[in-house]
Amino acid sequence: MYELSTKYYDVIYSFKDYKQESELIRNYIKQQGASYKTILDVACGTAEHAFFLKDDYRVDGIDLNSEFVEIAKLKNPEGNYYTADMTDFQLDKKYDVVTCLFSSIGYVKTLDNVVKTLQNFKDHLNQDGIILVEPWFSPEVWNEGRTDTLTTEHNNIKMCRMSYTSKQGRISILRFDYLFGSQTGIEYFSEEHIMGLFSTEELILAFKEVDLEVQYDEQGISGRGMFVARRRGNYA
Repeated sequence: MYELSTKYYDVIYSFKDYKQESELIRNYIKQQGASYKTILDVACGTAEHAFFLKDDYRVDGIDLNSEFVEIAKLKNPEGNYYTADMTDFQLDKKYDVVTCLFSSIGYVKTLDNVVKTLQNFKDHLNQDGIILVEPWFSPEVWNEGRTDTLTTEHNNIKMCRMSYTSKQGRISILRFDYLFGSQTGIEYFSEEHIMGLFSTEELILAFKEVDLEVQYDEQGISGRGMFVARRRGNYA
């Protein structure tokens, strides 16, 4: 995944409006009508969302990338951050809100792993809490053979990224080639991101399989949609 580009992650995604996305996350939470105080951010990355949410909520996080976890601790020192896999982590704590954003659910690759992951989210959820999951692309909209170029500049570092999409069955493959330029020179590297393609209907069934009620918002915080789930019978 981001093993090669970890140190440049915030440069690569400096185009994302984390502040606005965090405001939309607040809206989802407030719409549930409960006074939630704690959030577990699964696949937290470098804690950019937590940076904007930490004044209103106690935010903890997990990520598979230990370098992200160390960066997250610096951005949100009041939170607890752990290196863990979303399919099988075990924390001795429950939360009002469990979030899994920026399509990170796709990295579990299979529907069986989606079900395991959602059960794990539920196991870490307070009785009246909610789960927010931002999905990856569905099979019918994944555009195989597409190339894109992204250029940006952040903290005196210039970046150019070219991407190429492919597919193997229900698996999407993103090849990224990067150029980073700074006062110390130019770096080049490439990496692949491999993610499962799940339909909206399949994900809704996965939530139901672990006895969660779910609502789906097609827009979400970035145009990719948002699932809002809670224990069965807890919707007003």
